[in-house]
Amino acid sequence: MASKIASKLGAELRKRTKKTDGKFFKAGKKGEELKGDLNSNDKDLQKNALKQIIADMTLGRDVSKFFTEVVKLSWTPNMEVKKLVYLYLMANAKLHPDKAILAVNTFVQDSQHTNPIVRALAVRTMLCIRVDNIADHVCPPLRNALKDKSEYVRKTAALGVLKLFHTHPALCEEQGFIRELEMLVTDSAPVVVANAVLALSEIMEHSGHDYPVTEGLVKRLFNCLSGCTEWGQVSVLDFISRYKNSPDIALLIVERCVPRLHQSHPAVLLSAVRVILRNLDALPEQQRRGYFPKLTPPIVTLMGKDPQTQYVTMRCMTLVMQKYTGLFSNPKDVKAFFCTDEDPVYVRLEKLNVLLQLLNDRNAQSILKELEEYCQDVDPIFKARSVQALASCAVRLEGCVPRVVEVIKSLCMNVQLVETVLLAVKDILRKYPSAFIDVLPPLLEEIDVEGMEDDEAKCALVWAVGEFGEQLPDAQEKLMHFVDTFTEQSNSVQLAVVTATVKFYLRSSSAHEGLLNNVLGKATAQDNADLRDRAYMYWRMLSKEEYASKLAGFVLNKKAPLRADGVEDVDVSKVNELVGKFSTVACVYHKVPASFLQTYGYNRGGKGQADDGDEDPFLDDEEGGMVAAGSGNSPTAAQTPSPEPEPVPAKPAAPAAPAATPAAPAPTKPAANALDDIFGPGPSSAAPAAPAAAPKPSSGASFDDIFGGAPMATPAAPAHPQLLAAAQCDGLKLHGGFANPSGAELVLTMVITNSSAAPLSGFALQFNTNALGLKNERPLDLPAVPPGQTATHHVPLTSLPTHVAPGNAAVCEIALKTSLGRVYYFSLAAPAPELVAGLGYTRAQ
Repeated sequence: MASKIASKLGAELRKRTKKTDGKFFKAGKKGEELKGDLNSNDKDLQKNALKQIIADMTLGRDVSKFFTEVVKLSWTPNMEVKKLVYLYLMANAKLHPDKAILAVNTFVQDSQHTNPIVRALAVRTMLCIRVDNIADHVCPPLRNALKDKSEYVRKTAALGVLKLFHTHPALCEEQGFIRELEMLVTDSAPVVVANAVLALSEIMEHSGHDYPVTEGLVKRLFNCLSGCTEWGQVSVLDFISRYKNSPDIALLIVERCVPRLHQSHPAVLLSAVRVILRNLDALPEQQRRGYFPKLTPPIVTLMGKDPQTQYVTMRCMTLVMQKYTGLFSNPKDVKAFFCTDEDPVYVRLEKLNVLLQLLNDRNAQSILKELEEYCQDVDPIFKARSVQALASCAVRLEGCVPRVVEVIKSLCMNVQLVETVLLAVKDILRKYPSAFIDVLPPLLEEIDVEGMEDDEAKCALVWAVGEFGEQLPDAQEKLMHFVDTFTEQSNSVQLAVVTATVKFYLRSSSAHEGLLNNVLGKATAQDNADLRDRAYMYWRMLSKEEYASKLAGFVLNKKAPLRADGVEDVDVSKVNELVGKFSTVACVYHKVPASFLQTYGYNRGGKGQADDGDEDPFLDDEEGGMVAAGSGNSPTAAQTPSPEPEPVPAKPAAPAAPAATPAAPAPTKPAANALDDIFGPGPSSAAPAAPAAAPKPSSGASFDDIFGGAPMATPAAPAHPQLLAAAQCDGLKLHGGFANPSGAELVLTMVITNSSAAPLSGFALQFNTNALGLKNERPLDLPAVPPGQTATHHVPLTSLPTHVAPGNAAVCEIALKTSLGRVYYFSLAAPAPELVAGLGYTRAQ
């Protein structure tokens, strides 16, 4: 009875408190009223004023004007007020670094408080205030906290060492904090050990520091697991997984981890699996396979958890199954990966991948039955992927072909699936040419060629027509639609049409000579170099009898290697590393951590390395902040049309070689104001140079005459120095330098190369204060740079007295922001005196 009354009172108290504090998120006191309450002696007024300020801060309002008054309250003995003050200081100290030093004495005194909660709070707050002039003051309190008698303070200090390493790695090592952190690994309190190994693991990963993990330490860590929280167990198990061991110790570690496989917490279970997997390689083959039945059931139980856990588990499983093929060999395990109506789409699609990887002779029929039901699903994406999975089953396992044939025939009448079925038929026909030939005629009858939208399906149709044209009654009629609309099709479809036409001609040259002339004539007139060159290659080989026979043997008989089994295999060289990262983001991405994670500490890159936005040293300039980029039109290079080839005669002769790629335009003298061509409304007045003359074809009978024997011109390297490297800046490469083309205006020339897979846009540029006071004159108005393209822009600069700062007169520090959402920093040599002569720029002394 007493417990029920206490629970009711607690619930009522929480309800009233929540209702009372909610008023601070509505309209309340402002400005001077809050300052008056903060300066009053009434503790309730002070507390309510702080709550109002924290509520405004949560809503994104500027509350930095209360900094001085809030700092004064840091001396209060009231715990609730002190926590609110510390929360405010952590969020606003960066805006007032000079005033933040006023609270240092309070932090130092609180770190010696009799209450361990206050001591831990003071140390944690000091380390969260990332202001340079506080770093030296935090070292004595942190050192005392690492040796504190309270385990709560010690575990807080362990993570404090990691925070200090984030911001000041050199200071952290000079003061010996890493060594003191190593001593906490053998602490008597499990919670302290868990935080210590977590901090030490990250420091080891991002620095050259190494901590030897011995057999005795591993046994000690296993003994403290039972006293740790779930996340503490994860940290300890991750640390144990670093141990390089012999077969005897590996067996001991595996045996000690097996009981952790029965944990209900998914993170602990997956971490235990990681430790076991990293030690399995040290065991003999027979002994290793003996642990497979123990690993499978716990992983299968995770498929009953929430969708996010299921997805992570399956992404990790696919890597493990690629390395250890004996896992999940029990047919009963397959049912755990069957889709349900409650599963979101991303989980259902991943389950399809797992089912394909689990496919074998024993479970093939049950998997095919499930896939047949999925083909009737209401979700179009899942339904199409299920049809493709059916074809993948036939490609992977020949015994599935008869059943897949029956299902595919029944799906041919479904108008919504006809293009997807065509793609599936293409994959199987490439593997088994005689198995599905009777499915093609009814399938082609259901296809509306004019209504097809998917380029991949068009390519599949053209391939089928070219490959089996003799066995299909209306094959040429289907092909003629794509020939008539050749210029409207995509490059991939055009390439497929050219190849299919060549196949028709090689099988019956007299009947399809006109068709070939028509297609090759259109193909050689296109701008796409791949299409044009392939058409010329076919043309010249067909012009010589000895090459025509070789071409027939290659095009009609040889088949491209088939890789359409639907399973996403990771590069073998990366599998071992990714399995060692089991249950981490790297395992979910199927990418090694170095490919998507930034480094810091001693492993941090040099110039051009992107920093995170919170540590931006000079983008808070009040005079000119980051400016969003506008839009513009990208200039295009002049193109020279290729000459049309002569028709193929009955006994073809070699056609004329195609014209060479036009040379780059010669540099021209800039106009009176060279920036008008970029930012002004008028077009550029520079005329491109005349294209180079076409090379004379070789008269010999070798393959050298296919492309005219002309060497390909190598593009000239940018004249400006490299400022950002693509490998360190997510595919962004930048060359640039200062220039004064008109003699009356200083500009920053930027040559931007996009080596990423997505367009680059949203450019914003800002100069740090410098000796000349340079900064961009106007907001950037740069067009998007498509993938694989390079764009050159000239940014006009100006000099402002408010932006002048004494310092290194030889260097300008600049920040560049793009649509990638990250800021890149680089340094550029200051403009030479002759560039700024007569412009009125004053160099700071």
